[in-house]
Amino acid sequence: MAPPTPPGEGEVCVRVRYSPVNPADINTLEGTYGKLPELPATPGNEGAGTVLAVGAGVEGLAPGDSVMLAGGVGCWQSWVTLPGSEVRRLPEGIDLRQAAMLKVNPPTAWLLLHAYAELPEGAWIAQNAANSGVGRAVIQLAREKGWRTLNFLRRIELADELRALGADRVYPDTPEGLEAAKAEAGFVAPTLGFNAVGGDSALRLMDLLAPRGIHVTYGAMSRRSLKVPNSFLIFREIQLRGLWVTRWMESASREEAGEIYRRLANMMAEGALKLPVEACYPPERIAEALEHAQREGRDGKVLLAF
Repeated sequence: MAPPTPPGEGEVCVRVRYSPVNPADINTLEGTYGKLPELPATPGNEGAGTVLAVGAGVEGLAPGDSVMLAGGVGCWQSWVTLPGSEVRRLPEGIDLRQAAMLKVNPPTAWLLLHAYAELPEGAWIAQNAANSGVGRAVIQLAREKGWRTLNFLRRIELADELRALGADRVYPDTPEGLEAAKAEAGFVAPTLGFNAVGGDSALRLMDLLAPRGIHVTYGAMSRRSLKVPNSFLIFREIQLRGLWVTRWMESASREEAGEIYRRLANMMAEGALKLPVEACYPPERIAEALEHAQREGRDGKVLLAF
């Protein structure tokens, strides 16, 4: 293992502890992601670790601090030296496995819930892929705000697990599940719907929304495009939006992003926000980790443990 590079002025050297294998990492390796690095490059777009050394001019960080790697650095390595501005200090006592997953999914859920509509307490929200990392974060963040969730998923055997997180209603992501949701006593059409699947699943979500409801696509797990019926647009005025959290990271001010990450990190440290981990692999088993991360039916994220 190569020794760590000492930090220069304004830099921090971090010992990486954990880094997840995300779909975006797989897509980057395939060359299909929306933003590709210049080669040679190290993969890994999020991670967490501890500060080893701090260069001159860096304030608010000290050796031993737990930190999230907030910049676009390659996190799949044991050590990384980077500008102090690309590191965010984490609350004491936070689980670094959880913190390694803080950069992408939790702020995506936060933006879905806050960036498109002002919701009153008790408002209903609908989503597919409810058992995904973003879906689980949506459930927990909505519960904290007093909002209620209609959740659709392919593996209905996970329903009790999602209810334990705070999911109000859970249905299979099928035409029958859609009709069951509409037939539920006290059903109120949601004004917000979050789509990570595409294809027919996305259309069922639109069908559920109230007139002028907002349908936000942030993923395309099925790899099927949206073919929207004209009636959804003409008679119900459904609004179609898209979210790519990478673009938000690039455009948000450090203060805005810092406040959101601070809230999310505190929730993680308090146990109010938790994402599932299925397995941890050492870097020498990277091939197994990549294969595992692409399996159907996973119950949590695959992490690299350095």
